[in-house]
Amino acid sequence: MKVLQFLFRLIKFCIGLFLIPACVGATTAFYHDLLRPIQSQLWFLVGFGVFLLIFAIFQQPIKSYVFGHELTHAFWILLFRGEVTGFSASLTGGAVEGTKGNFFIALSPYFFPVYTILLIGLYFAGKLFWEPRQFTAVFVFLIGFTWAFHIILTVSALIKGQAEVKKNGYLFSLTVIYVMNIIVLGLVLIFISPDFRFADLATALRENISTSYARFGNALGHLLDSFR
Repeated sequence: MKVLQFLFRLIKFCIGLFLIPACVGATTAFYHDLLRPIQSQLWFLVGFGVFLLIFAIFQQPIKSYVFGHELTHAFWILLFRGEVTGFSASLTGGAVEGTKGNFFIALSPYFFPVYTILLIGLYFAGKLFWEPRQFTAVFVFLIGFTWAFHIILTVSALIKGQAEVKKNGYLFSLTVIYVMNIIVLGLVLIFISPDFRFADLATALRENISTSYARFGNALGHLLDSFR
């Protein structure tokens, strides 16, 4: 059993190494293609800034984060056609029990902004009953606020150390979390920026990540040639 666990950790470590160029490419896509639509959304930036101010002045909203953390685990268990058999969340911590388990379920709270997603769902559900156009500024403000909640508290939790991250390996976990956060941010921008479409996100990620892998491949080739 220990040998099998070691092999799984070694495979995940190798995948983490393989994902490093993807992290570089996703960062380039963020800087060149996602930053512009973010900067054009004033209320998103205001919402993000307001949460930063609240976070800096007041105590961390631990209970809200723990509840969202465990809710995300539960959602992804259901997403993988599993059954949630136990759920708890409190100031001292939380836990979710289910019939499914994998690294996506384990790491989902660190890349899936559950409150942002719930907000988007409520907004589009509301469109079935009324035209919420007059509330667009409030909606974008809350998207920025909840996204800041997700990012800031995720970084804070990762710095403190998390069992799910340690279990799946630090390199593997952090590379998956990083790339997935940029992808999810791009998907969120599609909903709040009229000038940013899914095709733009897909093109930006594909071109920048493929370029990153090509550069890493060339650098590795030159390094291997130097030893011959």
